[in-house]
Amino acid sequence: MKTGISVIVPVWNRANLIKRCLDSILNQSEKPEEIIVVDNNSTDKTASVVEEWINENQDSGISLKLLKEEKAGACFARQKGLENATGEYVIFFDSDDEMKSTLIENVNEALAKSPESDIVCWKCRIHLLDGGKRIPPFMADKPLEAHLIHTLLRPQGHAVRKDFLNNAGGWKKPAKVWDDFELGLRLLLNNPKITPINKVLAEIYAQEVSITGTDFSSKEGEWEEILWEMERVVADRDDANVSKVGSKKRIAKILDYRKAILAAHYYRERNKASSKKLMKEVLKDKSIYQSLVLRFSYYYTRSGFRGAWRIVSWFI
Repeated sequence: MKTGISVIVPVWNRANLIKRCLDSILNQSEKPEEIIVVDNNSTDKTASVVEEWINENQDSGISLKLLKEEKAGACFARQKGLENATGEYVIFFDSDDEMKSTLIENVNEALAKSPESDIVCWKCRIHLLDGGKRIPPFMADKPLEAHLIHTLLRPQGHAVRKDFLNNAGGWKKPAKVWDDFELGLRLLLNNPKITPINKVLAEIYAQEVSITGTDFSSKEGEWEEILWEMERVVADRDDANVSKVGSKKRIAKILDYRKAILAAHYYRERNKASSKKLMKEVLKDKSIYQSLVLRFSYYYTRSGFRGAWRIVSWFI
């Protein structure tokens, strides 16, 4: 079974990297229905590089499109691609990353076995700036926890049924950071049928210049706004709907944990005033038990250790 899949690639100033990404999509063992590149006001030669690439591959048998989105922000570029996609499923793939050659084939195989799937997800390998590599914990059997802690539904890590995504609101938030984090929660709150693929099918390359950047302090306030927006999203849902993926109380606790970790990163970046301010907010009106868990997470991460969630998850 081959299901129509549209691959949407938002791009901004990636003239030196975009061809690597597009070649990895074009050279799939099974081809997608279309590749849509959305240029988001690039100031380098990105658009001309993409145009040249499209001209060179017109006989590929795949629909190749280059669109423009003047509103700055990956969410706007992704939404533009979504509105122009013709496939039943969509994959949003970042312009500096690579697909493994069997990604589309594996997705088609998963959909042949579970055609009712709303989301198909897979593992990703992250190449860090220091040369290290890591594969985030997958835990597809615990999608809410996996997403809120490890961003299970990162753009390069899943395909989603287009109608399901539209029903969840699409890329509606003009977020400058963590837009995929917020959207993933909305998708999960709509109770999707998720089919996991236990393979690494995408290579993600960290970049010095990127939307999220290499530190947290330079975009202070933007991370918090997304976490507050996620709290509002949950608060607006009825309890019966939320209970299908987890309780409102548990989601709130996990988001508080994320705030404590963010505060710890601020401290490590010598942004001590902001760290203190955020932790004061996080601990407000918390029980002694909750405060102990959040303080441990904060100090553990502030000291340079990773993986606080493995320890505190039993208590949240």
